[in-house]
Amino acid sequence: MEIDSFINNAAKTITTQHSFYESLANKLLPVKEFPSVIEGENIVSKVSKTSLSCSISGVDSGFVSKKLSFFDIVLIRTAGVVFFFDKGVLSKTEYYPSPVSFPIPLPLKSGLEKDEENQSVSLERLKQEVSLSIQIIEKYKPKFAFIDGSIVPQYQDKPRGDSVLNDDYQGIIFLFEKLYSVAQKNNCTIISCVEDSRGTRFKQILLEVLQKNSLISPKDIDSCFDISLLDYLLLEGERTFPFAYTKDVLMHAILKDYSSAWAKSVFVFYLKASSFDRPLRIEFICKDCEIENISKKASEIASVVYTLSSLHKEYSYPSVLIEADLRAKLNEQDISLVYDRLSDKLGPKINMRRNNRPFG
Repeated sequence: MEIDSFINNAAKTITTQHSFYESLANKLLPVKEFPSVIEGENIVSKVSKTSLSCSISGVDSGFVSKKLSFFDIVLIRTAGVVFFFDKGVLSKTEYYPSPVSFPIPLPLKSGLEKDEENQSVSLERLKQEVSLSIQIIEKYKPKFAFIDGSIVPQYQDKPRGDSVLNDDYQGIIFLFEKLYSVAQKNNCTIISCVEDSRGTRFKQILLEVLQKNSLISPKDIDSCFDISLLDYLLLEGERTFPFAYTKDVLMHAILKDYSSAWAKSVFVFYLKASSFDRPLRIEFICKDCEIENISKKASEIASVVYTLSSLHKEYSYPSVLIEADLRAKLNEQDISLVYDRLSDKLGPKINMRRNNRPFG
């Protein structure tokens, strides 16, 4: 059967890839001890856990959307969690705005093109998340504020030049920069965690290192994602050195829209918090930092993330973000409540035409 053939070929491909990455990582082991562009840091450093005595916040959101005949609606629930630690022990938990909240129903702009529909949902979600993060930092003044996902908007969130969503996009850029400013004002460190990164920046830096020696052919890692390579190269409790989010701010699709001060303040490193899970991509802000301060900040953040991400050996993710995700999660039943009430009020004319077919 075709499905059996597909499964067998897929399994063979995955096994081959596993062997390739394992062999590649073994050849690259000496590179871990090479000096990085950060003075005093090697390409890879060890990380120690820490005993927390501070407050730590986390924000996440969930959403579901539905197409109607006249407009589309999206439900977004944003959840904020604040953990209070005392000598390494979680002493108190608070939820903001509340432990359980009904999601916010929002109508999307009408007349959107196909590519704009997903952007509109994503921009609305980012607006809710970043706004809540700002409120929590101002209210609770946590030492560390965690964000699920990247610390900057993604390129797929950026509308076309002639899109009706451009004002929304510019508003998101403003909100992100406000978040950075509010955090700096309140001595709060923003930490973003990306679970399934497909970045290639670390690989590009590694290729530059490999040009100076003959350890391995650059072609061997040219097609790798950072996370695929580092899953085999890093051991539990190891991180890469911190590096700039992009090589050229003016050429980056999103950061070129930032003010110059913030655009150059975004840094990244990878951390492996468990032998049984892939590394996390960690992003943080370090404005006007000297090189040694970037290194110090990365070490502090890595210790916090490592400490919070050790609850489950097969899923290493900060516990404060896991809790926020559980509070924010939505499903199709949630949007059905809104849809049913609209249908009761307006009748079947709100349905998409294909949903009114008299046959199966």
